[in-house]
Amino acid sequence: MTNQISQGDQYHIAMTIKFNGEVVDIDRVEKVEITLHNTTKLYPDEITFSDGAFLYPVTQEETFSLPRIVEAQVRVKFKNTDVFTSPTEQIDVIRSLSKEIL
Repeated sequence: MTNQISQGDQYHIAMTIKFNGEVVDIDRVEKVEITLHNTTKLYPDEITFSDGAFLYPVTQEETFSLPRIVEAQVRVKFKNTDVFTSPTEQIDVIRSLSKEIL
């Protein structure tokens, strides 16, 4: 997971998820829930998967609304019905002088 983002950015945050030290096998995954601050998005609905990483989309409006430090957490539901929750991770948000949506 990334450790910093900037206010006003709009892109997909790439997140590689590991379980027991191994990268999660997408073929075993039914659903992934990623929460960034107070916004939760789901795979395969809003989140996509490419090249071994889950891609969590953020808009300019979402990143402008973030405080200076946010927490992120991942929950994975496997096809065998097991669910695991990651520890929270801290992400620093770099302040933008402009608040204009481009």
